[in-house]
Amino acid sequence: MDFSKYTHYTFEDLLNDDAFLAFVIEQNDSDVLAWEKFITAHPHKSKVAIAAFDTISAYRQQKVFSNEDAQQLLFEKISGSIAAKEPKIKQFSFSPLFRVAAVFAVVILSVVLYFTLWNKDAVETDYGMIKTITLPDGSEVTLNGNSKISYAANFNEGPREVWIDGEALFKVKHLNIDTNHIQPAEKFIVHCGDMNIEVLGTTFNVKSRHEKTSIGLLTGKVRVDYDDVNKKRMQFVMKPGDLVKHAEESNLVHQKMINPKHLTAWINRQLVFQDASLEEMISVLQDDLGYEVLLSDKKLIDLSVEGEINVESVKELLQILSTTLHLNIKTNNKKIIITK
Repeated sequence: MDFSKYTHYTFEDLLNDDAFLAFVIEQNDSDVLAWEKFITAHPHKSKVAIAAFDTISAYRQQKVFSNEDAQQLLFEKISGSIAAKEPKIKQFSFSPLFRVAAVFAVVILSVVLYFTLWNKDAVETDYGMIKTITLPDGSEVTLNGNSKISYAANFNEGPREVWIDGEALFKVKHLNIDTNHIQPAEKFIVHCGDMNIEVLGTTFNVKSRHEKTSIGLLTGKVRVDYDDVNKKRMQFVMKPGDLVKHAEESNLVHQKMINPKHLTAWINRQLVFQDASLEEMISVLQDDLGYEVLLSDKKLIDLSVEGEINVESVKELLQILSTTLHLNIKTNNKKIIITK
């Protein structure tokens, strides 16, 4: 897990982040190691993340109380877990009123966690699976293979927010009447990686994998919020035909799509590439379809095919690569071995 994206998150952002909440709750060994490296590498920027970690941990470990002694025990447990992360500078004595306030804070936190973690609906797809779902507001989302979307169960009671991990085509229902006075419930916001996409009514494709996000706009208009290479929050308004790409700690790349229809060819189970590198094609095979691709030489990844490839099966794609790039390609179930 990459924790570097959390350096600019607020305390509330962290409590609303599914990945961070899952990490604190599960604490897998590999993630814990990455977390410790993050804390060491960013001692100042990680303070908010540490506070969120301790608060969630304290809530998860709380006990049911029925008397003042139990309240005191709970308060000391929360205070101790937070204080353990920071050097003690001065000892404070807290009044009973303050301790009661702390208990109420835990109750409030439980409500926050309910609405941010447990009060969400989610849909996932397996490798090679394409699924279309209708959101509570009537908007349609088509998920590519190995993708997940989650959204608030009370979708119609506030800003329409969804979180995407993978690739999806959005057809957002138009709700607003006056575009100059947009109400909170009329907004539709897509969260992907460290980017937010705000739309009113439009059609666009989002692909968010491996800390990289690409957005292609087919109709309507969207605004993209992102961090540039200097961690400065930026905005970019997209128009139909625009394609933007962004990765962490990099600037936004904007270009015009040559053929916007290619962007959503995957919905019809077509494999379409334009002047693509072997690396790009392997990513689709692995991320969307679940293949394991092995190369005899890492340098092969830089090979590319000029022009357009438009096929309906993996077998056809591999035949083209074998002929065009003079490669030896062997397949064994979901494993592909490429040699020169």
